[in-house]
Amino acid sequence: MGRITLDLLRKRAEHNNKEISTLEEVSLHQESLERIELLDSACRELKILYLQNNIISRIEHVGRLKNLRYLNLALNNIVRIGGLTGCEALEKLDLTVNFIVDVSTAATLQANRNLTELYLTGNPCASFKDYRKYVISLLPQLTQLDGQAITRSERILALQDFEAVKPSIIKQIEATGELPEVDPQSISQEAWAQLEQDPSLAAEITDEMQQQFWQEETDHTPQARYEMQMKQEAFKRAEALQRDPPKPKPQRRLFKDDGTAYNINEGDWDFRLDGQDPYSPALELDFPCYKHMDTSQIELDVQPTYVRIVVKDKMFQLSLPDEVHPDRGSAKRSQITGRLLVTMPKVTFHTRVVPPQAASDPEPPALERLELGDGKTNKLRLDTIVTDAEVAKNQPKQMSRMLIDSTRSKPSGPRPNDPDFEDDDDVPPLM
Repeated sequence: MGRITLDLLRKRAEHNNKEISTLEEVSLHQESLERIELLDSACRELKILYLQNNIISRIEHVGRLKNLRYLNLALNNIVRIGGLTGCEALEKLDLTVNFIVDVSTAATLQANRNLTELYLTGNPCASFKDYRKYVISLLPQLTQLDGQAITRSERILALQDFEAVKPSIIKQIEATGELPEVDPQSISQEAWAQLEQDPSLAAEITDEMQQQFWQEETDHTPQARYEMQMKQEAFKRAEALQRDPPKPKPQRRLFKDDGTAYNINEGDWDFRLDGQDPYSPALELDFPCYKHMDTSQIELDVQPTYVRIVVKDKMFQLSLPDEVHPDRGSAKRSQITGRLLVTMPKVTFHTRVVPPQAASDPEPPALERLELGDGKTNKLRLDTIVTDAEVAKNQPKQMSRMLIDSTRSKPSGPRPNDPDFEDDDDVPPLM
């Protein structure tokens, strides 16, 4: 079935140079859409939206379209009204030929003050007694209902009879029963699935089968309309396959003429092969698998000259540089990353030989230790240690003289007077 995608929106926005952010009008009718999505985030400036003739079962993802004025959801599978409270500028809503039974859900449209036109023709609720009076009194902002103008006198009578009409409408809703929304999982998809799996079945769908399909009577329910839409898609698919049959896939060639295996990587996996060193005893293949894929969907085949892995019908085959033992290997898968590690012991590999030390090699020279002094053991003499008090007592003059000499500058003799020196008594002496 179809979905609303950015590519589809750009395709429908050719009149706006394929710019969807400033798109104000878009037509998405007859696209086999199951749900409304992406519009409230990609096309915030929409004013007119056509979604008629799809299989949409719920009004959603349009509440943020503040500028939306006209919404057409005719010929869909909608069973109740809602999800339009945020559409402040909505003026016209078309819900023709849907499956709305509970007309009381129209009360959610009271917040849409600008809503003037509402179409509910072809819904089960439109056949209820006093349906028109109930909707007119429920939505006083309407000026037209089902294409007929609402007169002033009609509105006054509807408001006067509202309390009497309301219980009658509720009883009719309970008697009819609200139709459930379509569950795609509960509907058989054999016609479509078989064509997808085996396109050759398209030739079996003849014109007589299509005529019989259009002539048979079906229930008027969302499920029946959904199944009818699926069959129509199957017929279109069959016609397309008959006009342009798919080309047969080329048969895989796995081995060369000499029996050597080809290297095949259909999934473009980023693998790593360790142990190609001739001295390594085994080859290790680190193969990336999808983290959340079940191990039962992975097929592994190890042969003496190649290894083959099949993941979702995509093949990986690698020719090994050395012959291995298939029955002695192991395969482990990481529980964190999902990667597959395949260990394949080699049939033959080289062993590293370490040559023994020759007997004629000279012994390393002995270490020489450096000694201080004359090499004799010097013992600490405690009898020569004296205290500072004893030194000051025995040599007081020497210590004081040393301190004085260290602080006193060298003595200098008197400098002779200059020849021009005059001794003037009036001049005080220099200190």
